[in-house]
Amino acid sequence: MNRIRSQPEDQQDLPLPSSSPMEGIGAELQQRQQELINLQRQQQELEQRKRQLEELNTRRMELIEGQREIRDRLLRAVVILERAEGQGRKEVEQMHETRQVFSEQLSEINDINPSEWAATDIEGELSKALAKVDQAQAIYTQSRAKLDALRGRDLEPETSIDEEGRTHANSSPVDSFSANLQRGLAFNLPLILAILFGLLIFRLLK
Repeated sequence: MNRIRSQPEDQQDLPLPSSSPMEGIGAELQQRQQELINLQRQQQELEQRKRQLEELNTRRMELIEGQREIRDRLLRAVVILERAEGQGRKEVEQMHETRQVFSEQLSEINDINPSEWAATDIEGELSKALAKVDQAQAIYTQSRAKLDALRGRDLEPETSIDEEGRTHANSSPVDSFSANLQRGLAFNLPLILAILFGLLIFRLLK
């Protein structure tokens, strides 16, 4: 009887069997899956960072190109404005000097008064007056040429006489083009309206 009772007690003292190999495989599989998830997350982060860097590089190239373009434009504009400013300053100075010279010559011409000449010195006064007129004409011609060259246009446009004897300034190419364009539109306006009306009817009937 004692032997029979001792068997269960002996079985309780036996060591428990270790976990099965299948449980170890499952744990390793779970670990590998977690590592794969981490790698996928890292890949997504790398791709996102790559897109950010590409966008930054694109914006950097836009900055470089825009900077170069606007720098060239501003540089050209500054050079042109500096030249125009210098040219304008020269023109103003030349106009001021010319105005003073013209005023002096005008005063000299206005001082010519034949009614005040003495009868004994008419010939001498006449010679002086003619010399003043010739001098004024020469100064006017020279000063006008300087102004025309500086301004790039004629100070006193040439005039022409039409059939009725009226004098008028020659029209510029822009004025002639505008006048011809207006006349052309006036002559062809009925034809243009007819064509537009025909197109409208064609679209309505289509």
